[in-house]
Amino acid sequence: MKNEAILTQTVEQLERMNEALAALRRELLPGQPKKFALLAESPLEDMRRLQVEIEQLAAELAATPTGA
Repeated sequence: MKNEAILTQTVEQLERMNEALAALRRELLPGQPKKFALLAESPLEDMRRLQVEIEQLAAELAATPTGA
């Protein structure tokens, strides 16, 4: 199913963004919290967007009859 493939890709993107944010945290905290906060804004926005996409895709998959 197309939606399942998109869901898989979207989850993988979210996982990569989470890994990138964790690496940024390791680099900048506790020494540079303001820089971390500034640089984390964009990844956090992307992660929120991906979470919404995942919720929508999951709802679509749940609403699709099996075998369709």
